[in-house]
Amino acid sequence: MPLPNATYRLQFRNGMDFERAAGLIPHLVGLGISHLYASPIFSAVSGSTHGYDIVNFSEIDPALGGLEGFRRLVGELKAHGLGIILDIVPNHMAAHLENSWWHSVVEWGQSSEFAGYFDIDWPQPLTLPFLGASFEEELSAGKIRLAFDRDRNCLAFAYYDALYPLKPTSYPAALEGCSSALNGLVTVAITAEASNAGAFHAELSSLVESSSATAALDEHLRRVSTDKPFLQRLHAMQHWRLTSWKTARDKLSYRRFFEITGLVGLRVEDPAVFEATHRLLFALVEEGLVDGLRVDHIDGLADPERYLQQLRERAGDRTYLIVEKILESDESLPEEWPVDGSTGYEFISTLADLLSEEASELWGDGHQAASEGAVIECKLQVLSHNFNAEVTRLAGLAARLQDADGRWQDQERMAAAVRQLIAAMPVYRTYLSDRGASRRDSQRLDEIEAKARAAAPKVNAEIAMIVDGVKANEQPAAEFRTRFQQISGAVMAKAVEDTFFYRRGDYLAANEVGAAPTWAPGGVDRFHERMRERASRSPTSLSATSTHDTKRGEDARARLHVISEAPDLWAKAVGRWRDINRARRQAGGEAPEPSVQQFLYQSLLGTWPIALLEQDLPALRERMASFAVKALREAKLRTSWDAPNEQYEAAVSGFLRAILDRGNQAFLDDFEKTVVPFIRAGLINSLSQTLVKLTAPGIPDIYQGSERLDLSLVDPDNRRVFSPRPSPAELPQHPTTADFEDCKQALIGLCLNFRRERGADLLARGEYRPLCLQGPGTRHAAAFMRRTPDALSVTLVPRLVFRHLGDGLSVRSDLWRETYLSWPADCGFKRLQNLATGGTVHSQHQIPVAEILDRFPVAFLVSQ
Repeated sequence: MPLPNATYRLQFRNGMDFERAAGLIPHLVGLGISHLYASPIFSAVSGSTHGYDIVNFSEIDPALGGLEGFRRLVGELKAHGLGIILDIVPNHMAAHLENSWWHSVVEWGQSSEFAGYFDIDWPQPLTLPFLGASFEEELSAGKIRLAFDRDRNCLAFAYYDALYPLKPTSYPAALEGCSSALNGLVTVAITAEASNAGAFHAELSSLVESSSATAALDEHLRRVSTDKPFLQRLHAMQHWRLTSWKTARDKLSYRRFFEITGLVGLRVEDPAVFEATHRLLFALVEEGLVDGLRVDHIDGLADPERYLQQLRERAGDRTYLIVEKILESDESLPEEWPVDGSTGYEFISTLADLLSEEASELWGDGHQAASEGAVIECKLQVLSHNFNAEVTRLAGLAARLQDADGRWQDQERMAAAVRQLIAAMPVYRTYLSDRGASRRDSQRLDEIEAKARAAAPKVNAEIAMIVDGVKANEQPAAEFRTRFQQISGAVMAKAVEDTFFYRRGDYLAANEVGAAPTWAPGGVDRFHERMRERASRSPTSLSATSTHDTKRGEDARARLHVISEAPDLWAKAVGRWRDINRARRQAGGEAPEPSVQQFLYQSLLGTWPIALLEQDLPALRERMASFAVKALREAKLRTSWDAPNEQYEAAVSGFLRAILDRGNQAFLDDFEKTVVPFIRAGLINSLSQTLVKLTAPGIPDIYQGSERLDLSLVDPDNRRVFSPRPSPAELPQHPTTADFEDCKQALIGLCLNFRRERGADLLARGEYRPLCLQGPGTRHAAAFMRRTPDALSVTLVPRLVFRHLGDGLSVRSDLWRETYLSWPADCGFKRLQNLATGGTVHSQHQIPVAEILDRFPVAFLVSQ
């Protein structure tokens, strides 16, 4: 299998289609990219901004250029020696009426041929939680009426632009008292069957095509739509119930993606569903159009291992296959999975070890215990609120493990046990199946059982029973085991990444996808340890620094790491800014509270331009105001998505607009003066992390536009349109901060082109060896060697340089005085070329660091 040299993640939609992507190819070639890494391309809901809300797996989205446009793009890629990796979504589809499978289920219920495609809890009515208020309230407000859907040829409840089809057996009631011209509709509906749905709709179309029938139908629908009791009775006849979107947290009859009711879970474990959702994909692979697959949210599947085995068997061994999987610090991908690696979130945490000051006062004695307690609190909150419907369903399944009628104990005790067990999970999920439990997963379950029992002794019996059920191979436990494992990862993500990380404001650089909430930096030693593990266990995983899911762009995060070097200076500045901006607090001076201000000031540091221009300020104000509302809702303290406190949100966003106004010059001047050294040190961090990504074990992944300066916030901010810039002919020497973007892009081009050509074997399979530094500046740098029998390279990067900044993008030379890179005794002396400067370094027992980093802040040395 030809492995990628480097991938370039491109977000389609938002102005990016296949034709425009083809125009980027010369830019990608110049960077040294080998594979375009595309977000989902199958047909999604009209106007989708991301493509994960798929409505048709058998069609490439016409909005992007369709199948022919895709073929043209791939042809252009291959003509330039590039391949393509597709992001695929096997876990869910859009619960949207544009989805013909979903429409069929809404219309025909369990008799639909697609009823088993979705993870629906039949035979209770299908909940459709898409109303702004209850059905009764919306009906009373005149927002619901009876209509004829002329695109689908069926009777439907109309709610704004949505047309929810009536089940055909309710047509006689819907058309009671209608004109005799419509008798044919009733006759056809009485005998209609889901297996012949196409003919049924065609017949309805022909029956209403005459002007007299159309007029009679329109008049009947107009008349009965004013009869609210009638519409209420008709609604009760359906095998679905239209409800307020707020009810989904307590009552939902289908599995969803996380807590998004607009994305319904697929039963891809069913062979028919697997085939239907992958047919076109496999045709593209067999045609040679697709070189790799990225599996979205693998933990949402019922049986990830079995799915991946099927996928590998059908896609073949030559297809590069990676999974989106959050790995905790002591966790690796299951050995049984036939994959080439992960999408690389864990690489971001490894870089945090390298770039954070491990001796900082931020990591006090109570840091870990406080974080653990806060996370448990967040988990229990989302379990009791956001995922209450899922917990209720699990509690009912658990009860039936003991008693066929589900009467064992009471439901609330069982629900409490479920909540405590999921809250105790230290990882996203376990992977038990009908094949049994691995030793690792059995130990994990024992650990969470002990932790849950200690936290909730009153439901110890229920906890023990549930754990026994999860471990059991008997069929009655299978559904509970599957559902329990599918929900635990969603709870972890929502509680940690989308709650706790928006509450913790002392060090935002650590609040990232894949990061452990109790993380504290391990410094250079742990960085090397993780890199050695990566070289041996997952050398073909992606090395990511920015993705469409990260909380902030890679260069924003790099400068936020600097706060760990000067937490006292930062804290004093925040206190000063609170005083300056006190008069701009709103809602009686209560908003934003100090903890939110701390979060916002760090976020502002992350987005602050290298050189603020007058025209930058309005856009920055609006970006920050929008981000603040999202962050506050995710934190779920004084406002949330399902219970927005608009007055509070307006006060916080108003505060931001006020402090970022030219009328507040005292703050703007103070903020800029304070953050300049943080920004400069952060830019050096950015070059360090970029070089490490390009030369360490793993396959470098570049997110669109991040080859230059990436100061984006969480989505949708990170999906903004970008325009590529030409790479400079060579790296600027003795660069200034104004040269940063050229430096970063040129460094990427130099290293990836080396990696693609003479360094291909070295950086793909070479040994990873930490290199020792000696002297007073030792803790301010890190170095490693990649080595094969025929070649070697040395990566040397600075770290923790906030108090040692020189001019421009440089570190004061006195930091490196009498500091040396030690050459390994078992490596012969080599003549090395510094790709960053073009200069030559002769290896010796002790190489002066000042000599290596003389003209450029980072160094990549390769044997000649």
